[in-house]
Amino acid sequence: MSDFAVEPMRDQIIDNDLLDMSVLVLKTLSDPARLQLLWALCLGDRTLSELAQLVGVTPNAASQLLTKLRAAGVLDAHKSGRHMIYSMHDEHSREFVRQTLNFAEHRLALDKQSSDH
Repeated sequence: MSDFAVEPMRDQIIDNDLLDMSVLVLKTLSDPARLQLLWALCLGDRTLSELAQLVGVTPNAASQLLTKLRAAGVLDAHKSGRHMIYSMHDEHSREFVRQTLNFAEHRLALDKQSSDH
């Protein structure tokens, strides 16, 4: 073993299952259209056509994006008459999207401050 190799301390590293889920969640948010859909759903439940219109994509494209979000476990969907209604899975998911956007807003403000100096 190299003099520089460090044995990981088990209480200070992330469990593999938690790490895998975290990466999945972050990858899910990494697409601008998916993030726009999630933000729209943070504000309320919506139909496929409403979401497509809000995000500016075709209903087919929105459907593909929503399928990925449902697979990641951040969305729920239920049928109401002829329409599928999409909603955030839970308040925790909503809060995560809000916090992500708040963090990005904070970073933009810091970047602006540093460029103003």
